[in-house]
Amino acid sequence: MTFDLLSLGDPDDPESFVPRLEGLLETAHALWSAPEERRRMRAFGFRPAVEPGVLKREWHGMSVRISDTTFRAARPGAGELVYRAGDRAVLLNGEPFEMTGSALDLVRQLLDLVQDYERWVEVREGRQGRIDRLAHISAHDRHPVNALAETRRLQRMLQVPRTRAR
Repeated sequence: MTFDLLSLGDPDDPESFVPRLEGLLETAHALWSAPEERRRMRAFGFRPAVEPGVLKREWHGMSVRISDTTFRAARPGAGELVYRAGDRAVLLNGEPFEMTGSALDLVRQLLDLVQDYERWVEVREGRQGRIDRLAHISAHDRHPVNALAETRRLQRMLQVPRTRAR
């Protein structure tokens, strides 16, 4: 199965960054909140939180929490980035997302997490297995997002060198 990806966009066009980030967060939340994905996430290191239905993970000083309705990433000094599925809103510290230095640091770290998770799934299940996981969430989306390709694209837009495999 192949997926049509969103157009590459211009890496020098900062206006296309925020919509791409929103698309990636929406896809990551839809995938990571799916019951069939939670087994993989637990094997990757996510653990149940005190709140029912919430998985959490500490990632290089950043706290990540996934529930049915939200995807939160917070780091002291950088703030809290939240994606709300109900209204498809991306918020930074409770306000609409704006590109600031601390926000971009948080986004870079979040991109590293998504990229490392997708690579981990690909090593375990193969490239086609990684891509096929999107079939159930992208059935009603004409332009599904390949999370690994999109993280690389966003990192190029931020001019962030790819991290080495750990």
